[in-house]
Formats: sequence, structure tokens, C-alpha cells
Amino acid sequence: MNNKTMLFVLLSLVFGVVAVFLAQSWLESNSEADGLEATSTVITMATLVPLGAILERKHLKLTPMPNSVIPEAAIKTFEEAEGMVVKHNLYSGEILRSERIIKKGEGSTLASLISPNMRAVTIRVNDVIGVAGFLLPGNRVDVLNLFKKDGSLHTDIVLANIKILAIDQRSSNDENKPTLVRAVTLEMSLEQAETLLIAKGRGKLQLALRNPNDSAEVELALINEKQQREEISVVNTATPPKTIVRVSSESKTKVYVLKGMKEQVVKMSN
Repeated sequence: MNNKTMLFVLLSLVFGVVAVFLAQSWLESNSEADGLEATSTVITMATLVPLGAILERKHLKLTPMPNSVIPEAAIKTFEEAEGMVVKHNLYSGEILRSERIIKKGEGSTLASLISPNMRAVTIRVNDVIGVAGFLLPGNRVDVLNLFKKDGSLHTDIVLANIKILAIDQRSSNDENKPTLVRAVTLEMSLEQAETLLIAKGRGKLQLALRNPNDSAEVELALINEKQQREEISVVNTATPPKTIVRVSSESKTKVYVLKGMKEQVVKMSN
């Protein structure tokens, strides 16, 4: 073996030892860093739990996790989670958070899912109104009103971005397939419920399914007397009435006085 071969072998050994030393140092430093981070146990989901279900011990498990990845609203004990009603679909491995569940109230599970100051209103639907059965609890819809006026058909958008609480008697959306239903329960305020009933009385209703990421505002028709009064009040506040006087060109004995939205004729003596 000549000198060059010996040199190459020696250099290879040196580089190999250096590489092993660097790799070992890197692993040790990362292991120390991981070991220094504190961990806590939180409740995670052991299985898929659909909206509206009541949590049981079989749905839950305790999982240790680094504190840096644990959200503030995480549930950490079985006692906090058991018996609670699921507000949204919960998926296997997900950290259970307080905003995803709600305390079971008196009466049905659906009553617990209604947001504060809101109401559940059910309307009868068919395969057309119900968007061919593609509606699921948790979806959002716009409500259109088709009616006749002066011998012709008109369409108004009376409600927008309304949440579906249940279809028929199901408040969970575990089946992601079209299902023909006879009734849809919507979540809305009392004023919106009044608007819905007025619209139902004057014509047909149609639901328009929204994309879950679509939060665009829609201009609504005012068919509720309370809404109309509020709209008029806003207009009157924004633009105070003005008095405009004009003299008729046909006769100099009449003066037209416009006060706000009313026109008054004042006769002038010669």
C-alpha cells in the first residue's frame, strides 16, 4: 500500500469520526431541548362524534402534550366533558375545547344548540325548497320569497345567512349524503321569525344553500312593519325635512309648499 492510499484511508477515518461526533451532539441537544419543555394531559377525541351528540367516556381519552401546543380553552378532565352536548363535529385526535361543546339544558338536545337570544323555527319543505336534499345541520342558507303582485311574479330575499339547526328530527350531520326531508329547523331572532312568517303568508319560500366560507352581506327586502318603521326612522334622522316653496307657472294665485315628503297647495289672494 503506497503513501497516497494510506493518506486517503486516514482522511476517511477522520471525516467519519467527525461526522459521527456532530450527529451525536445534534441528537443530544435536541433531546435535551425536548425534555426541558413541560407537558400536560388534555382530553382528546378517541373517535368521531357528530353535532348534537352527548359526550360519553368512550368518546374521550387523556393525551399528554407539550404546553406550547395546548389551546387556552382545552378541556383537561373527563368530568368537564362528560354529559356535554357537541356543537360542531368532533374528529378523532382533536383536542377538545370548551367552545366546541355546550351544557345540556332542560328538554331536547336541540334546545341546547340554540344560541343565546335566538329561536328555532321550523318550516315545511319539499325536494325543491330543501335544495334537493343537500341541506345538512350546520349549513347556512338565504331565504327567498316568491309572490304575486299586480298580476306578475316577484322575488325578494327576506333573510340571509341563516343557520340550519336540524332537518326533520335530526340535529346531527353524520350522514354526508342527499336526503329528502319534510321540514327544516332554522335558527333566527324573533324579528327574523316574524319576517319569515309574513313572507310565508304572502307567497312561497325557497332556500338557497350558501358556501360555508361565504359571509357576504345581502340586501334584504323590508316586509316586516317593524323593520320598515326602523328604516323610515333612519331616513328621517339622516335627512331632516326641508320646506321648499315654488310658484306655479300656470297661475300666480297658487303656491306649492313641499314639507319633507308632503306637498301642500296654498292659495294666494289677489
